[in-house]
Amino acid sequence: MELQVMILDDEYIILDGLCSFPWSDYGYQVAATAKNGLEGLEKLEHIKPDLILTDVRMPGMDGLDFAERAHEMYPDTVIVILTGYDSFAYAQKAITIGVKEYLLKPIDYEELKNMAARLAEEIHAKKDEQQEVRDLQKYFNQSVPELRSKFAGNLLYGRIQGKGVVQEQAKSLKLTIEKYIVCVGRKVVGEKQLHEGDKWIEEFACINIFEEIFNNYNIQVLSDYNTATAEYNFILLFAKEEENQKCMDLALQACGKIQEEVERYLKAYMNFGISDISEDEYQANAQYRKAQKACRQCIYLGANIILKYEDLQYEEQKDFVITPGERMHFMMTLFQESFEKAEDELRQLFAKAPEDGEAVKFAAMDLLFGCMKFPYTCAVDSEIHNKNWNFSVLQDGVKRISQCETTEEVLTCMFNLFGTLIKQNTEGSDERNQKRVQSILSYIEKNFATDISMDDLTEKFHVSRTYISRLLKKYAGKSFLEYLTDVRFKHVEKLIADDRYKQYEIAEMVGYKDFGYYIKVFKKRYGITPNEFRKHI
Repeated sequence: MELQVMILDDEYIILDGLCSFPWSDYGYQVAATAKNGLEGLEKLEHIKPDLILTDVRMPGMDGLDFAERAHEMYPDTVIVILTGYDSFAYAQKAITIGVKEYLLKPIDYEELKNMAARLAEEIHAKKDEQQEVRDLQKYFNQSVPELRSKFAGNLLYGRIQGKGVVQEQAKSLKLTIEKYIVCVGRKVVGEKQLHEGDKWIEEFACINIFEEIFNNYNIQVLSDYNTATAEYNFILLFAKEEENQKCMDLALQACGKIQEEVERYLKAYMNFGISDISEDEYQANAQYRKAQKACRQCIYLGANIILKYEDLQYEEQKDFVITPGERMHFMMTLFQESFEKAEDELRQLFAKAPEDGEAVKFAAMDLLFGCMKFPYTCAVDSEIHNKNWNFSVLQDGVKRISQCETTEEVLTCMFNLFGTLIKQNTEGSDERNQKRVQSILSYIEKNFATDISMDDLTEKFHVSRTYISRLLKKYAGKSFLEYLTDVRFKHVEKLIADDRYKQYEIAEMVGYKDFGYYIKVFKKRYGITPNEFRKHI
């Protein structure tokens, strides 16, 4: 599609000359002309130009006032001033009101040709980028229900580490979690059973029906289905000002309605466990475990039971759980940050633990086992071999933890064990780090043309962004971005010398989706534009 150009000048000869310029050769067409700013504003109401060329001194409204108004109406439109004033102060003022650049009168048509070609590339690149953003936004909007379900599962199972991360993800999904109840339901199969192949269809249909019922009670709901336990998990969201008793009543009524529908249409029964009411979204995993415990107690009470956790009649044992998200974050800190940071994080994890109790010992043993296993599972990238791994740390650790009597003793024991583990892991680390850096550099060289980022490297090599940056600086002498830029521009130089591609094509071929950013990096690196660079080859 041709780009739309608008030209303003009060001198007929200049206006006619600019209209006679071979715009079509550069992918443009002249969509409108005007002799002053007021006439230009009237025509802006009917067209949206991609490029505006305007004179400065015109009767009625001058070019700078027009440019300022045009930029307010269409911020993406490129504005070029035609002027006889070669003044820095003048140019500075023009830039502040949205003017991209200016051409000096009398106009040098070679300069106009170069400018038209360059701006066409930049405008098309920006349009492509904006279309990509729109496509991504459309895809994101279509994926929101699935993303919300995944978020609910991660929140309930404790996979998200840090309250700030929970709030950030909730905000991105346009969710406000002020007050909530976790509800776990399990279907007790009755007379009407579906074939195994139809089970997924039934579960999918059930989730949609259950969500609709909750919505009918003015409850916003996040849903997750756990295939391993065949349980339906729901986070029921309420406004902060809603009374707690009313929230619980609505949850009970909605669960009762679901039981009626399941019995009527599926000839089955539904048991529900209900958590306490909470306003702390980061405690969703603890509330989930309460609801799950209540749901699983229903089997001893009969069918179509709704049981609140607060109604469980037994002496509650002191519980202490380190969530999967907390465990993974600690392991990353232990092996890729400093031992001092890991010590602080371990103290924070155990700060919420009871002073004594078997649950603390089991949580400590589980964490030790996970940390022992973590480097071993990364053996492909870190080249930690079985023969170098001393499992006596695990054997001795379990024994020592089991002999502890208080949480503080467990914590002291863990510090000693993890110190030994770190010492064992760092033996021969220099050689391993050099090999890892070489693997990282090779990966960058193979994938430089993609939209590669530090996040890709952390996922590929199972290390943090900070650790990768430290390794690259130490062993390669460059940051990730510096090395990536070097690799890309080695290829840029070859492609320019080949003289077969336009600059925006070269930018895309080496991984730059933003053509304007590519030009900026090029100028900073070489001190000249790509077209000037081509002339010097």
